[in-house]
Amino acid sequence: MTNLKKQIRRTTNGVIREAGKTRPIIVILEPPNLIGFKAKGCKKIFWLTVETGYVMAVRIEVLAKQREKAKKKKIKQINRSLL
Repeated sequence: MTNLKKQIRRTTNGVIREAGKTRPIIVILEPPNLIGFKAKGCKKIFWLTVETGYVMAVRIEVLAKQREKAKKKKIKQINRSLL
């Protein structure tokens, strides 16, 4: 794996509605551990540390699994009450 030593910018396939237009999202990786997001053609960059991004992704995954488990449990309870 190559260490991040210089800033890298990439245009993604993701889009966002910003300033009245649909614009692609640009992702910026900046050393030592920053990730930036901005709409193409706009100046404002929203920064996250890599650690914060990782923690947010893990939390979203855990919450999604908890919701799915709760939904299955509720369906199971409904099925039992119908019998």
